[in-house]
Amino acid sequence: MSENTPRPSRRNLITGGSALAAAGVLSAAPTAAQAAPATVAQRHGQGHGQMPLSFGKNGTFKIVQFNDTQDGPLTDRRTVEFMSQVLDREKPQFALINGDVINGSPRTDREVKQAINNVVLPMESRGIKWAVTFGNHDEDSTEDNGTSMYEPQLVEFVRQYKHNLNPGDDQKVFGSSNAQLLIRASRGNAPAFAVWLLDSGRYAEDKPGGQDREGLMGYDWIRPQQIRWYNDLSAETERRYGKKIPGLMYFHIPTWEHHHMWYGQQFTSDDQGHAAAVKRHGIVGEKHENVYTAMINSGIYAAAKERGDILGMYCGHDHINTYMGNYFGIELGYGPGTGFGTYGLNDGTRDQHTLRGARVFELDERTDRIYTGTRLIFAKDLGIDMAPETQPIERPERFPRYVRG
Repeated sequence: MSENTPRPSRRNLITGGSALAAAGVLSAAPTAAQAAPATVAQRHGQGHGQMPLSFGKNGTFKIVQFNDTQDGPLTDRRTVEFMSQVLDREKPQFALINGDVINGSPRTDREVKQAINNVVLPMESRGIKWAVTFGNHDEDSTEDNGTSMYEPQLVEFVRQYKHNLNPGDDQKVFGSSNAQLLIRASRGNAPAFAVWLLDSGRYAEDKPGGQDREGLMGYDWIRPQQIRWYNDLSAETERRYGKKIPGLMYFHIPTWEHHHMWYGQQFTSDDQGHAAAVKRHGIVGEKHENVYTAMINSGIYAAAKERGDILGMYCGHDHINTYMGNYFGIELGYGPGTGFGTYGLNDGTRDQHTLRGARVFELDERTDRIYTGTRLIFAKDLGIDMAPETQPIERPERFPRYVRG
């Protein structure tokens, strides 16, 4: 496939051929250590000891997770207003849009880029390092309106921004937003913490194994190849620095364990076991819709639990779920939907935007665990207009002079 030929979406990669062909792609792939996407340090031509993220002199570091900004080239102005207020208030060293950065409404490649530009400028214009993961809607414009902006093209576009930390798309590893971002300690050249980004995909194929999937969740899953990449790179990092590097992991679609933690049960979705689960796992936050997991349990939770270096896994996808808890040693939680241009709570009422929010993560290298906790910020508490009607900007924001739109 030539460099300028758009690569099919993850969904089409499977459904465009046979399931056997898809299995062949995975079985023929090199090991994760060989195929691992470049770390950000490698991407910038730096040595392993140099990292674009680092703890401050006071030993602290802050991450902001936005989720589901999910709009078109005329983004709802309140999305940008809220993001800007959060960044000004929190002054994080790193910010993430964790999937569904845009929706399928852009009609041209330029409109796709405009939609992305609108919601990454709050970070870029403030000089805050940032990255994105991809969700199930980021490629929708390719199917809905015939644009050519598949995930590899989206990665190529965002990498033009000076403060973006997404590695280049590596076709040897499934997905386009897989990354290990190491955070250098305030002293020396070793990392003290890691941020892991994974591409959780889009949709399951329509007829897996020739069977319909009626009654099952229809979303994609993190692939075994990605899990091998995480395992191998995590182990390699431990060998290089002589210790496991604790970290947080972000991807868009929740795991099955997000469901199990809330209900305190594995195969039911009633509230019979929820009270016991709250006590057991310290669950806080709200749940207003189903946990829309992947069709297949990916195994990423089991892999992370076995490796022992992941302290939390945070997703988005379900805009009006905000809960988190500690599930047998690993926090599982949601970042609430950030974007005002998509569905919310009780759409069409004054409740619609009450859960628009962001999640903040605090790190302190002077503590044993380094990760000290997480909290939510809601737009309703920052004086943002809560009217249910959409409020699109008049025209797309200008691209920075160094970004080709």
